[in-house]
Amino acid sequence: IAMMAETGLRLGEILGIHYTEDIDFKRRTVRVRYRESNSNLARAKNAEERRGRLSDDTFEFLLYYIGEYWDILQKQEYLFINIKGDTTGKPMKVDSVYDMFERMEKKTGIKITPHMLRRYYANTRWEADWPLEMISQALGHKHLDTTIRYLNVLDDKLREASQEFYR
Repeated sequence: IAMMAETGLRLGEILGIHYTEDIDFKRRTVRVRYRESNSNLARAKNAEERRGRLSDDTFEFLLYYIGEYWDILQKQEYLFINIKGDTTGKPMKVDSVYDMFERMEKKTGIKITPHMLRRYYANTRWEADWPLEMISQALGHKHLDTTIRYLNVLDDKLREASQEFYR
């Protein structure tokens, strides 16, 4: 959850991360690479490479996770794996993540989806005055219009312009 919120990566991109190739432990970044052959069918949407930086806390948790499940992780290449049940050690699939979010909602009463985390990422960057083009690039959007819809930028700008006009 923290990795999606901090990087703006899509769920398929997160699930496609190979822990041996896509994590830069020195720079504390994760890399997204398009691969057609992921056994969990996870895929980057666009055939492009991007990077996302992790906070110190998330990176420390990532190191804990790798250490805790090293005996299972080292038998395959994916970072996110199933840690219980019949599929232990197999790459996590999209449906498993959505099931996890549903279980969390039942326990906490808080609804969170991977897409909400991408919107959170976009909006926090917008509020921190990142240029729209930079947010769009970080999200892997091909068109600024897509990013604008994430942010409801036009609504905000129109409201702001209208208020300024009437002042």
